[in-house]
Amino acid sequence: MLYFTDERGSSVPVEPRAFTIAGYTGRDRAMVQKHIDELEREGIAPPPEVPMWYEMPPELLTTAGIINVESPQSCGEVEPVLIGIDGALYLGIGSDHTARDVEREDIATSKRVCPKPMGRAIQRIASLDAAFDALTLESWIDNEPYQSGRVGQIVPLATLLDGFRARTKVTTFVLSCGTVPLLTHGFRFGKKFTARISGSPLADPLELEYTTNVKERS
Repeated sequence: MLYFTDERGSSVPVEPRAFTIAGYTGRDRAMVQKHIDELEREGIAPPPEVPMWYEMPPELLTTAGIINVESPQSCGEVEPVLIGIDGALYLGIGSDHTARDVEREDIATSKRVCPKPMGRAIQRIASLDAAFDALTLESWIDNEPYQSGRVGQIVPLATLLDGFRARTKVTTFVLSCGTVPLLTHGFRFGKKFTARISGSPLADPLELEYTTNVKERS
């Protein structure tokens, strides 16, 4: 069971029956294809479809401030997250924390071996219109800027929601909607990940902060 707080300060419990991460969701399809080509040159198999839908165990979701990971080569990425609760729809913030060393072998596995942190604050939304494109996504690793962009760089959230709903009839779910490009030339690994989604039409910014604890290998 996950516990969130909405814009009115009310507690919102949710036990998701489905958790999906949408990948390759950049709105600029030429940039998406360039990224896929780069992955292929590194020996990583291209996705069979775009966007790619990665179905994950809901048990990976957490609002804890500390997560345990197997690999020191893991890091997060800020993502807008849609939360469905029996017909009600909320927007939250999450991090697709991923083991980058495993990613070179299998992308789905690299996602599945890491917890998926979420911020506790969420906002109920009546509809997903173009106004959400203006929301700013930012992240930092160990207080150094890591990402900065807008939701408008991602496939429209309404389109992603429609695509998800076409695949399942589950009404209580978490859908992670993709991310924006890095400010760095490659992944950065650190201990603390901080992220924020801000701007109208949000009543208040959605924020997330967590630290990673690398498990000692026996």
